[in-house]
Amino acid sequence: MKLIPMRFMGYEWHHNPGEITFECGKSVAERLVPYDVSQIQQTGRKNMVIKGTGELYGEDCLKQFERLLELFRRGGAGVLAIENIEPLFAVFESVKILGTPRENVLGYGFVFREVMEEKESGKKTAHTAQNGESMWDISYKYNIVIDELMRLNPQIKRPDTVPEGEVIRLC
Repeated sequence: MKLIPMRFMGYEWHHNPGEITFECGKSVAERLVPYDVSQIQQTGRKNMVIKGTGELYGEDCLKQFERLLELFRRGGAGVLAIENIEPLFAVFESVKILGTPRENVLGYGFVFREVMEEKESGKKTAHTAQNGESMWDISYKYNIVIDELMRLNPQIKRPDTVPEGEVIRLC
């Protein structure tokens, strides 16, 4: 079984991270009122934080890390696609080398932070794929579950590779 690689803004991991954690939370405020009573008010969901660690392998592991570092330095927000997880819009918050690099192996850690922005409404019926765009990017953009998008487009065999100019059905 071949795993789908993790992707962000056109960068594709050679090897998926070994560990990924998702931190979700809500902003909660407690308001004290007279006579030993308090009220709890939920003021909204916090942006999810996605952290992970992994190893880069091969003679080019340092070059792989340099490409990851360049992606971090470039900045901006994009769709973060991780296998079996709904794609989300995020920014690359941090990246670091972990431990002492060994021959052909480099440990690294990363943090992404979700950006909660409006998604486009699903009023369009089709989308023309742009260079480097994946089905996860399109799924996120139009708020369509990836499984449904793949069902509507059986000509697409892998969600991470969509030919530029391909017309993708949205409904």
